[in-house]
Amino acid sequence: MKAWFVAKLLREKLLVIGLVLLASIIWLSAATSHLSKARLAFKAAGAELTTQSYWLDNRSTIEGAAAEAAKNLDSTKTKDATFLVAEVMAMAKRAGLAVNTEPPRTLGSAQFAVHTVLVSSRRADMGSVLRFYQELSSRAPYLGLEELSIQGDRGAPGMLNVNLRIASVELIRTAASKP
Repeated sequence: MKAWFVAKLLREKLLVIGLVLLASIIWLSAATSHLSKARLAFKAAGAELTTQSYWLDNRSTIEGAAAEAAKNLDSTKTKDATFLVAEVMAMAKRAGLAVNTEPPRTLGSAQFAVHTVLVSSRRADMGSVLRFYQELSSRAPYLGLEELSIQGDRGAPGMLNVNLRIASVELIRTAASKP
């Protein structure tokens, strides 16, 4: 390789050196980018590990607080996802709202299950929305409003388009705690 390089003209030598330098710069740039991404991923994993360690170190405190909260709930008032949809539909009917619901979603733990349902109503009047909200708030902490979006309907002045995310808490009874 050395003999080949020495045999070339000066401009060819400079061109080869320039191409090698350009390839080296491109390779170093890509390697630096990959190294930076790996460093950020390592830091994120370290932060996640610290957070998990915190939760695990405080496990007994958290479980104690959850058990205390469970004692304050009346297990007969906590219902499943089907009840949530039925109750929301009944409350909407009493408030004068025509609503559409999506299938409920459930997140659970050993002691609780939280069911959420998305509810939407088009062209609703403000009075009906307020009646629905008041009835919903009277059911706290078993039913609650997690998210609310209200927009004026462009086609019907004075009417609202409402999107809500409503949640219910269900107390999970273990075999040992059932009567």
